[in-house]
Amino acid sequence: MSQIVRARFLGALCCGLVMAAGLSAERSQEIRIRVTNQTVHRIDPRMFGQFMERPSWGEIGVEGALVPGTNRLQPKVRKFLEAMEVPVIRFPGGTDVDYMDWRDMVSDVPGRSPQRPISTGHRGHKVSNHFGYDEFLQFCEQTGAEAIVVVNFRDGLLRKKPLKEAAADAASLVAYCNAAVGAKLPEGMSDWAALRAKNGRTKPYGVRYFQMGNETWAFLNEARKLTAQGVGQYYVDCLKAYIEAMKAVDPKIEIIVDGHDGSLGGVVPLAIEQLGARIDYFATHFYRPWAMTEVLRAGQKVAIEEVSAEDIWYAWTAITEFDEHGQCVYRAPGLEAARRAGYRVAITEWNWNGWWRTTGSRPPLNSRWAKGVGAAGFIHAMMRSGDVIDIGCQSMLVGMGWGISAVYADPAAVKDPVYLPTGQLTAFYSKHHGDRLVRVDAAGVPTYEQPYRMGGIAPKKKVAVIDVAATADEAAIYVHAINRSFDKAMEVTIDLAGFEASDGAVHRMVRGRLNDAPKDGQSEQIGREIKRRIEGGTKPLKVTLPKRSVSCIEIPLVNSPMCF
Repeated sequence: MSQIVRARFLGALCCGLVMAAGLSAERSQEIRIRVTNQTVHRIDPRMFGQFMERPSWGEIGVEGALVPGTNRLQPKVRKFLEAMEVPVIRFPGGTDVDYMDWRDMVSDVPGRSPQRPISTGHRGHKVSNHFGYDEFLQFCEQTGAEAIVVVNFRDGLLRKKPLKEAAADAASLVAYCNAAVGAKLPEGMSDWAALRAKNGRTKPYGVRYFQMGNETWAFLNEARKLTAQGVGQYYVDCLKAYIEAMKAVDPKIEIIVDGHDGSLGGVVPLAIEQLGARIDYFATHFYRPWAMTEVLRAGQKVAIEEVSAEDIWYAWTAITEFDEHGQCVYRAPGLEAARRAGYRVAITEWNWNGWWRTTGSRPPLNSRWAKGVGAAGFIHAMMRSGDVIDIGCQSMLVGMGWGISAVYADPAAVKDPVYLPTGQLTAFYSKHHGDRLVRVDAAGVPTYEQPYRMGGIAPKKKVAVIDVAATADEAAIYVHAINRSFDKAMEVTIDLAGFEASDGAVHRMVRGRLNDAPKDGQSEQIGREIKRRIEGGTKPLKVTLPKRSVSCIEIPLVNSPMCF
């Protein structure tokens, strides 16, 4: 195994994992995982959500996954999406949402043509609106997903419209989604509930979450020119106007605002001080590594032909920060502030998003499966920050252009849809996890040094070959394990402490090929899920983790419905 090094581990609890003191991680040494019944914190199921974006440049998202000429999802695409069991879905943007009129995405708006218009995205590209709010919200209702609806905040913040008018537009969208037919609406507001009924939906949708714009830090330089009071206070005043207008329609909605990651320069403390409980979540985004134009080692450029496929694998599967034991953690600016101030976090966009942009020789590896395993590491990092992170939305749920979607769809509806690895693995975690993170003691886990910089991927002194976390609920223990080894299966021994586990277990795993394009006899889909029964007792339980795999070992508890 490339660059695996011997390491000594300190015994200290960190993010739900403890390494036993004084043990040298020889490759021949037994890897032992001890799962305890000590709760670290809860795991919110909304952490494993998705983002159904409708962009316009290089990708059209869900608009390309419809039966051509209709507003209906292709049946096979819909079947794939339903099978993912997504808990929460964000819609419709993304950058374009702050450049659009929400009324473009509903039918029969008074004073307009009955047909929905073509929208112009923020880069001037055109995109249709066949899959609008009614189609999206009905899909969520039918699949059991909660909806996050993003409103246009730029219009008010940058005075594209008077602030009161822009806030009223956002409140009108709340009314279309949530107002009862015949309900009293704010003075001057059109009867959007009646329009919804005309469009075939009498019952309110009851959308719970509304997000104020998207990546609004990008508007700050322009906003500074519009105010003499300081951009922080100006921003909070705009938030207040929107929130008051929207809650006047439905006081039960929950508000998500940008600003958690510190990019807004002091907005979060002001918002907490002045708006308090009227804000429910602060949002941040996580993408890595973006464009990789060169490879560096110790600050020096390395010729691409000198970097092996194995080296790239170990870099691409290590995109997060890592603790002293080499386990994935998330240390974005603001997480500690969230812990101190007591506010909750929503990562409303995230993914392994990157591409080679090198000249000369081609890199020896360009693998979506490597990206998927890297994304699984970020999921572990989010779970370890579940004390403050409630919501996660992987970008994007369905697409055909950017190559980062959960489901690849063919706009012509000729080719069958397939899962791409990052989304397939997020769905895997969504379907197989407990409601609390429990402490794990691990010994003998080998680590490696990752010395390369590739775009946003930074060198790492210590990365664990096996990243392990455990969750539990009333029915079972779930041991989540990523085997990053490029060429070796890893046998682990799992001990259970404080649990009354039944005999036997189920080993679920997702394995994938390195090559993106299928070779003769291979499926179009890169990753495949495998389920195996582990017979016998559970004291201890020996499990083999295949190379380059992501596993969930489900161990039923005594008297649970899962007992064999």
